[in-house]
Amino acid sequence: MNIFQQSDYGSVIRKIKRFFKSSPYLPLIIVVLLVAVVAFFAIKSIVTKSSGVTQSVQGDKRFDISKPLRQESLNREFTFPLKDQNGKEVSKLLYNIQSVELRKEIVVKGQKATALDGRAFLIVNLKITNNYDKTIQINARDYLRVIIDNATEKLAPDIHNDPVEVQAISTKYTRLGLAINETDKNIVLQVGEISEKKDSLKLNLK
Repeated sequence: MNIFQQSDYGSVIRKIKRFFKSSPYLPLIIVVLLVAVVAFFAIKSIVTKSSGVTQSVQGDKRFDISKPLRQESLNREFTFPLKDQNGKEVSKLLYNIQSVELRKEIVVKGQKATALDGRAFLIVNLKITNNYDKTIQINARDYLRVIIDNATEKLAPDIHNDPVEVQAISTKYTRLGLAINETDKNIVLQVGEISEKKDSLKLNLK
């Protein structure tokens, strides 16, 4: 039995060798095989790319956050000097406080954040305009402090995108924020340069 199988197997091998040596169809077979291999990898590449797009869409998390508890439109603009390394003023920075919101939920670095019970996020929406012919970077939070209930302490925003980069002759939208008590009502924004006199804006969030 084993001898027959070995002999039969050897015969098949010899027939295959003779076929490849003498067959006129050999070039066609090689071409077909090459086309099949190329098609296989092409289809695999398309499927992989398609899968990657699907994963990207699925990974693009869209958050539904709750509406503001209270809000106020301000649209107050302030002008601050832009100085070079030698302290010489080269242009002006327009710092516009568009609106203020009290929110229970916000999105921070692509993740939804929810305030603790009894707390809320005070969010200040800004529009910063650079009229200089060069790109600038500023810390937007340096121009804003928050006073609550006539306290002596001045609170600095700890929710921010600083340093904010504003391209030459352009406007950039950003925001500042901090957590306060949800019931706080006597809220004042102080706006100005750190070492200069500041303007006070008393909020009337509704």
